[in-house]
Amino acid sequence: MLAYPHVAARLFPRDASGERDSKNVGLFLGLAVHDTAQVMGCAASFADQYDDADVVAAAAVAKLTRNCYLAGVVPLMALKHAAPAASPVAAAAAAVPGFVGGFILAAACRTLGDSQLAAGGNALGMFDAPSWKATVDGVAGFGTRVLLAAGLAGVGLGIKPDAFRGVGPRPFLVGAAGAAVVGGVGLAAALVAHADR
Repeated sequence: MLAYPHVAARLFPRDASGERDSKNVGLFLGLAVHDTAQVMGCAASFADQYDDADVVAAAAVAKLTRNCYLAGVVPLMALKHAAPAASPVAAAAAAVPGFVGGFILAAACRTLGDSQLAAGGNALGMFDAPSWKATVDGVAGFGTRVLLAAGLAGVGLGIKPDAFRGVGPRPFLVGAAGAAVVGGVGLAAALVAHADR
């Protein structure tokens, strides 16, 4: 989260007219960073430091597209590897994290509001276009700044140093190799898309 915004700025500099390839910066961040919250943190950091808010939307679309594929794969894997006594419905329900329901609800609210505005009405029956944009931007800003920081702090504070004793370097090497593969694939996809523009 700390390095990738700066890496992206170097890989995709502004052109002679001062324009940056925001979509492919977002594509790189959305594909190269594993966790959705960290993607949004990287994109928000890039937007703040390099004055390019379009990167946030592009990174969100790239990452959420990846997540859509997981929505089908995770329950299928849960069913395949469920204990013999577990019912298929219970196995699939146990494999779906609780935050997915909140995500689906938030996505449905945003989609409904946007579609109502596009049809000439008010978003959710009460927000005109400027107030809807202000509300969405306020919620997104709160989420990417306050909730992301709180979530990452919670993860960090929950780590017990004793857990690292005796594990050796192998798990860290596997993690670094996985991050390098994911980052390399994300970079390659963004560079190919950038070359085609």
